[in-house]
Amino acid sequence: MDLLLPGPGLAEWLLAALSGKKVALWTGSDAGRGRGGRAARATTTALRDRLGWVAPAGASGLDGLVVVMALGGVEPPADVLQAVQGGGVLVELAHPPVVPWWRPSRWAARAELVRRASEARAGVWLGRGCYAVEQWAPIDTPRLLVTCGRVRAIPGA
Repeated sequence: MDLLLPGPGLAEWLLAALSGKKVALWTGSDAGRGRGGRAARATTTALRDRLGWVAPAGASGLDGLVVVMALGGVEPPADVLQAVQGGGVLVELAHPPVVPWWRPSRWAARAELVRRASEARAGVWLGRGCYAVEQWAPIDTPRLLVTCGRVRAIPGA
């Protein structure tokens, strides 16, 4: 994660970026483990309750989508992004998975996973029709990879 620039505090940034918008929260089944995952899940849960975010199932006309997942873990279904209208905001909060303590090179393995995943995450969202994609690490949760961008309008929709 050393390659990523430190960004603002996560909760404050999410509040400023998504306040007053119709936003859905999608959480991967493997999200929330480890220090970065617990921080991401706690932040998004508090903001969901405070801002009234909706579940992505059956939602449409969303202004934004927040995705919480483990790096290299369960990906959100492709149709989840289709609920976001053109120009809407996508925010992905990805954290490294928990590496077993008994693994001799666990820190090197985690660092390599984060490096590879940070290179791949932007490509995934670009491939799904997003633009203006950027990545950073929050100053208060440096083990978290924030990938954000805008959703391209679907022609004819």
